[in-house]
Amino acid sequence: MNEKMKKSIVMIIIYCLCFGFLTLFIGSLYPIKNNTGLKETAADKKITSASDNDTSQTDKAEADNSAKYPSGSADSYDETAASIPTKEPISTPIPTPTPLPVYELEESGYPEIEKFFHDYYVAWNLCDRELLESVTTAPENLPPLFEMEKETLFLDDIRDLSYYIMKSYEDNAYIVYVYYEMKYVNIKTPLPRLDKFYLITDNDGNLKIYNSEMDDILKTYYEERDNDEAVVDIINHTNYKARQAMESDEELRVYVEALYGN
Repeated sequence: MNEKMKKSIVMIIIYCLCFGFLTLFIGSLYPIKNNTGLKETAADKKITSASDNDTSQTDKAEADNSAKYPSGSADSYDETAASIPTKEPISTPIPTPTPLPVYELEESGYPEIEKFFHDYYVAWNLCDRELLESVTTAPENLPPLFEMEKETLFLDDIRDLSYYIMKSYEDNAYIVYVYYEMKYVNIKTPLPRLDKFYLITDNDGNLKIYNSEMDDILKTYYEERDNDEAVVDIINHTNYKARQAMESDEELRVYVEALYGN
């Protein structure tokens, strides 16, 4: 081995030793990393990830519940709402209607009404259709002319008229009962009758027999007046006199039964 080769080997060994010392020196400047800390960091990341997943699932569930049960729906009922007392509905009492006034039945004191019905029965006996239509509110509801002629064919006279008048609850209106006796040709005994009318005053101040359709209130009021004590007495008295007349006069009974089909 020559001298130059020996020097080269020595230099290489010295170089390697220097490099090794340099490496050890640099390594001492940086501490060894904590593996436990790395593990803890990973665990923390894992826990955080799980927590985030749980939070995400919770938020999703709440969103689903909000969509399923919107605010204000019956299924969104909670304890706070349950604690609020519900007020009972207060029923409003229905007021009792004021009864309609009922007036006394009067036999006199209305000369204009008495004249009105006197003329009415004269026109009826004469079958004066035109006049009868002029004193009624619904001329089309009058009996046909042939029926009127049939009923008055053997009628000699209408006599002994009496008027029983009662004011209605409507202004310038009256309920009128007219008692009269029908004397037929060649029959000695007259037949007692009783008619009932609802009399009104039109816009021109003229009296008219109301023979139009009545509303329920007026119809009930009109019919109930037949139950008033004074009216019941008149109805019963008229029926009694009519029975007495037909029982005492055979000709009258036969004619009335043939005329009215009784």
